[in-house]
Amino acid sequence: MCGRFITTGTWAEYRKYMSILPPEVDGRNGPEPNYNTAPTSTLEIVTSHDGGIGIEPVKWGLVPHWSKDTKVRMMINARGETVAEKPFFRTAFEYGRCLVPATGYYEWLVLDKAKKEKQPYLIHLPGEAPTFEPFAFAGIMSRNKNLDTTTFAIVTLAATDNISHIHDRMPVIFKSEALEAWMNPATGKADALDLLQENRGTDLIYYPVSQDVGAVKNKGSHLIDPIQSLRRRDG
Repeated sequence: MCGRFITTGTWAEYRKYMSILPPEVDGRNGPEPNYNTAPTSTLEIVTSHDGGIGIEPVKWGLVPHWSKDTKVRMMINARGETVAEKPFFRTAFEYGRCLVPATGYYEWLVLDKAKKEKQPYLIHLPGEAPTFEPFAFAGIMSRNKNLDTTTFAIVTLAATDNISHIHDRMPVIFKSEALEAWMNPATGKADALDLLQENRGTDLIYYPVSQDVGAVKNKGSHLIDPIQSLRRRDG
């Protein structure tokens, strides 16, 4: 899954990876550095309108377009295996595909289940902190006119072998050659599902970080500093 991530790059740095972005974004401020992006945050993501690629602020935590209840459970992740069929997600998958810029994400390794002891890790592509190598998660977006809100979720798949010992799920991190087709509204559901396999999971590396990341109020750059790992215990 993906429940926390970081955005530490500039739009100019993201455009080196997302060449589908228009050149004028190089002079755009932001996105604001965030070392602990959490659900319900509103952040700038890459969207498509009438075939044109743009950037707009959207809230993390998808609410389907048909919901009329503000108390509906939002979903921060959508399983890639079922995203095209589940009523909660299928319209967003077909008509609202988007890209969520990031430079890393956090996951928690269970050390002792009985004691609820976990160690957070920062997972990222190779490169130097704090930006590492910028990328984008596969996202789906929903516009709900009833509630006057626009929201998104991050698509996940089974984790690749190099990180599956930390968690069995991972967000889809697209290879650059998949971006244009993902954002093209003419790409059908079957082809879009195939694109989810254009995933850079095997390139990811990781290291342990402070427990401070568990508190949403903590936003400082110290959250991505490496620490000495706790030793994993059986049981």
